[in-house]
Amino acid sequence: MPITLNGSGGVTGLTALPDSAMASGSILQVVSTTKTDAFSTTSTSYTDITGLSINITPSSSSNKVLVDFVIACGNNASTQNRFQLVRQVSSSDTVINPSAMDSSTAMFAVEAEDNNNNYSRAQVIYRFLDSPSTTSQVNYRLRTLMFSSSYTQYVNRAAFSTNTIGSSTLTAQEVAA
Repeated sequence: MPITLNGSGGVTGLTALPDSAMASGSILQVVSTTKTDAFSTTSTSYTDITGLSINITPSSSSNKVLVDFVIACGNNASTQNRFQLVRQVSSSDTVINPSAMDSSTAMFAVEAEDNNNNYSRAQVIYRFLDSPSTTSQVNYRLRTLMFSSSYTQYVNRAAFSTNTIGSSTLTAQEVAA
């Protein structure tokens, strides 16, 4: 079917542009999840945060994936909230952007505490432009740990309350090369 421009600016005969026709930097697909329930762990090893995992399948191995997340977090110790972003392709895990912050290779850490040691909730925002170099399904997920099993790491709640407070979101956008 031919593509036709009519006199009022409308287009007929075109249902969608193929990904290969999109300009560099165009967003080709978006996958997102929002966690609204609470999560907690006392694990001293990185453990997956349930509900903060997404899959995206790039249409070209040269395309990039823009991953961003917002985490509402807290703990019941005067310490940092530690998280990792992990990419999995074909059962192989890669920690994205680990830092030399400490031996646990925390991707980032944030500490939130009020003047009365109430260990208030923090909100962490992070964005990373990844190059997975594949057309296979890519899984992105978030993990957390606690430095001592005597304490608890929380997501979507603060230590001083048993109520869910806030929500956390993980989003992946395929970006045309």
